[in-house]
Amino acid sequence: MKKIIACTSMAVLLLTVVLAGEAYLGQAGEREAEMTAASKETGSSVSNWIKPDEEYLNYYDIGVFETTLPILHINTNEQQISKENKIWSTLAVTDADIDGGANSILETPDYEATITINYRGASSYSQFDKKQYRIKFYKEEGSTNAKEYEFLGMGKNSEWVLNGPFLDRTLVRNRLVYGLGKELFEWAPDCRYVELFIDGQYQGVYLAVEPVTNGESRLRLCEFGLASGETAYIVKRDRVDTEDNPLNVYGYYAGKTSNSLYIDYPTSSNITSKQREWITKDIDTFERILYGESFDDPEEGYAKYLDVDNFVNYYVLNEVVMNNDAANLSTYIYKELGGKLQIAIWDYNNCFDNYQWFAQDYEEFFLQDNAWFSRLLEDRAFVDKVVERYWELRKGILSEEYLYQRIDAYIGELDEAKERNFAVWGYTFYDDLLAEVNELHINPRSYDEAVKQLKASIHTRLSFLDEHITDLYQGCVN
Repeated sequence: MKKIIACTSMAVLLLTVVLAGEAYLGQAGEREAEMTAASKETGSSVSNWIKPDEEYLNYYDIGVFETTLPILHINTNEQQISKENKIWSTLAVTDADIDGGANSILETPDYEATITINYRGASSYSQFDKKQYRIKFYKEEGSTNAKEYEFLGMGKNSEWVLNGPFLDRTLVRNRLVYGLGKELFEWAPDCRYVELFIDGQYQGVYLAVEPVTNGESRLRLCEFGLASGETAYIVKRDRVDTEDNPLNVYGYYAGKTSNSLYIDYPTSSNITSKQREWITKDIDTFERILYGESFDDPEEGYAKYLDVDNFVNYYVLNEVVMNNDAANLSTYIYKELGGKLQIAIWDYNNCFDNYQWFAQDYEEFFLQDNAWFSRLLEDRAFVDKVVERYWELRKGILSEEYLYQRIDAYIGELDEAKERNFAVWGYTFYDDLLAEVNELHINPRSYDEAVKQLKASIHTRLSFLDEHITDLYQGCVN
């Protein structure tokens, strides 16, 4: 069995550079300018934030604390947060200590802004106590005009997701995969750890994440279309009946794909009937080619319609991290005006055998039956690219040493915040959230055990792929 665990000196250097960039410390002058600008934009005074409830903190034996992570204070004005309706709230942010110092939860925040907030998620919403949120910045309450911010040093935009790791008791799975994605793709979600308060009550560690949206700092798709209806677009594949107006395309009604495609961009309030017709026809045409007899033609087959290198990277990454949902659920496909189809990474709390309802088989391929990839993997040329790319990445960012270093760095970034998080959510170490099956799919009873379990999963998965990645050729039809 081949085992390639040595990381090249270049990869180690890359780790240092990447983690330094992701630490969002940056240059003091730039960050101070951001805070000053944000304060001016929101009207310099910070008047609507709610100080942390010290009685609530003492109940969990946390007490007043300082943290090296940004602090978010959300004031809902005692409104009930729901999934269906967005409510107006105020977000106050403390994130001025960029020199390695600590932020006090009692100090006046650096700036505040008007936001809407609502719950998000599917299984996480219905089954997990720690909720997920979507927030959007506005100039003022009641406004229809969103306001863009360089939130926590990330690219300027108005929309963010606040992801609260619950089932993932390492707190690092999403952080890890998004970090890898930044090295593999033209765009992948940026993210930052934060500590969150809502109405003065401590919610623990969250990950502020860029959702898959259009914008200068996101996908950078054209904001105009042609008279014919041709337009840049984003579509999302998700469960049937998740949203209204799924696309009636060949893959769906011919039974070639699972679940439904919904248009995410242009938005429902801006899309024209011609644009919807054009997007439907564009995907329908691609799927007819993909599932047709000449699908593997290098000039007129699927490669004419999709960015092959992008899909190869997506396949390798998702196969390595054991993402059952890849290409089937919570999957975003986008296309620039005049460009080719690309696919974005999203949602990895369940990766590396962290599904609640079942244990994964480390000795199988997870995307072979998933939408579009089931057909792509029948082409020897595509599999050639997958195998070549896999071995290339195993010598660098997918080496065990590199992955373990990243995990350890994220744990260091969390520092004492992880203990505070589990002061509130520590009962998850005593609940049977996973269906225990074997030594790799058991409920961790401590944070250290959760990390050990994650690293063991990585080792076991990579050992299998090292030995069997070329088994993919068995499914080729040419």
